[in-house]
Amino acid sequence: MSEIDSSKAPMSPEEQKAYQARQKQRAVIMAGLLMFMVVLFYLITIVKIGSGS
Repeated sequence: MSEIDSSKAPMSPEEQKAYQARQKQRAVIMAGLLMFMVVLFYLITIVKIGSGS
């Protein structure tokens, strides 16, 4: 599946820190979206139960 590309040089410490910062930012965004979806589904369920449908 994913192979390590041996033709590329290893990342410098600065590049690695920038890469990890981008990964962390994406993880935070995904966690926020997941929490939004959980709250949205919860609210939709409460409204549907409350309306008797």
